[in-house]
This record gives sequence, C-alpha cells and structure tokens, in this order.
Amino acid sequence: MTPRLRAELVLLGVTLAWGGSFLVVKDTLGTLAPFQLIALRFALAVVALAAVFGRGALRLGRDAAGRLPWRAALAIGLLLWAGFALQTLGLQHTTPARSGFITATYVAMVPLLTRVISGRPLRKRVVAAVGAALLGLYLLTDPDRGGVNRGDWLTLLGALAFAGHMLALDRGARAMPAPALAFAQMVVVAGVALPFALAESGASGALSGRSLVALGYLGLICSAAGFLGQTWGQRSSSPVRVGLIFSLESLFAALLSVAIGMEVLTPLQWAGGLLLVAGVVVGELPDAETAPAT
Repeated sequence: MTPRLRAELVLLGVTLAWGGSFLVVKDTLGTLAPFQLIALRFALAVVALAAVFGRGALRLGRDAAGRLPWRAALAIGLLLWAGFALQTLGLQHTTPARSGFITATYVAMVPLLTRVISGRPLRKRVVAAVGAALLGLYLLTDPDRGGVNRGDWLTLLGALAFAGHMLALDRGARAMPAPALAFAQMVVVAGVALPFALAESGASGALSGRSLVALGYLGLICSAAGFLGQTWGQRSSSPVRVGLIFSLESLFAALLSVAIGMEVLTPLQWAGGLLLVAGVVVGELPDAETAPAT
C-alpha cells in the first residue's frame, strides 16, 4: 500500500465519522447549548491527545527562521472554531442532511478562495461548477416550503470558515508535526468556546448516558482522531484529492439521517443535494493540461 493510498483511506474514515457527526450534534443540542457542546467536545479531544502524545503534543517545531509557528497554529484553530461555531448554531434551525450538503460547499469555495487570494482569473469550469452547486443548494432548501432559513445561512458562513481552514491547514500541515498541530487546534477551539459556554444558559438537565456517549464520539473520534487523521493524511495527498474525498461527507450525513428516520427528503431535495455534490466534484477535478499522465 502506497503512502498516498494509506493517507486517503484514513481521510475516507474521517469523512465517514464526520458525516455521522451531524446527526449526533443535532440530537445532543436538545441537552446542551451550542457552545457548551463545542467546549466539552474539544476539551475532551485535548485531554485525549495529551494522554496519547504527552510532550509531543506541544512540539510544534520551528520555521526556517527558527521561530515557533504559534501564530499560524492560532490562525488555523480560530478558523476551525468559527466553522464549528456557525455550523453548530445553524443545526439548531436546520436538519442534518441540509447542514451536511451546505457544509460541503466549502470544498467548492477552496479553489475560489485560492484564486481570489492569488489574483488569478477563475476557470470557466470552476464557475460552471459553482453555478451548479448554487442551483443544487437552492433546490435543496425546498423553495416551495419555506426556502432558506436562518440555520442554512449560518451553515453557509461556517462552510466559508471551513474553506479558509482547509487552505491554512494545507500549509501548516507540511510545516508542523501532525500531533502538535492537531493538539493546538483542539486547544484553541476549546479555549475560545469556553467563555461563550459560560455565558450560555445551562443545559436542559443532567447529562444522560446517551449524551455522554455522544460527547465521546464527537470528542474522541470526530475531533481528536478525526483532525489528527486529517492533519496527517493531508500531508501525503493533494488539496484537490482531499477535497474530493471530503465531498462525500454530505452524502453520508444525508443517507444516515434519512435511514434512521430523523428527516425525510423530497425527490427535489435529493436532486438538489446530488447536484450540489456534483458541482463540488467537478470543480475539484484537475484541468486536462495539468492532470498527470497515466
């Protein structure tokens, strides 16, 4: 097994776990307020990574000038916090499938942000792909029965933050050890969420066994293992291939949500979701002139 294939299998596993997280978060928001959930989830991830890697979790290394890259790690963590804060707040007002599909637009946003930052013109195929994704998003929101709601808008802003996080992580993952960078991200998200959590009204009641299992899944599997896997796997793959793998997250979320009866999607919404994913995938495919020869 090649290093790239091994990395991409890990990324696929991360994608599966994250697809299930939309349902778990939606369910747990009945017990915990949004920032309480985020703070507890990522605090658990901090403890887990510290227990596994010990002092290695603190070794970010040094850049070419001999400086600790703490500013880069802080920026990556803040973008991740923004993405999760907006996504979790959005899930209070929208469904897991809609949240998953809308979140998937961050993959299409990555090439857009890359070209905006670099000042290069957009490729026609990318423009067409984004247009298809937007049309799919419109159909997904079921315009005949309410259309876009507050949760959808919050989730879309969260997708923009996730796109910025993916770009920042692509650079940081190649310059910093994966355990330390994953640990730094978890610390930043938990630390920034804490004051918001303290300001929120308390949980609806004592944490049940179901809530504790949910926190374990979100904190240990989706956060600690998930972001460690993303940070490690992204070093051995390209942003394009990583984006294509992560585009499956929304499909996993929708299929799971419908399968367990949490929601029902109309044929029009399924068509919109699939069109959105198709737009994301097409936008991520390499150009013919830049694709490697086979």
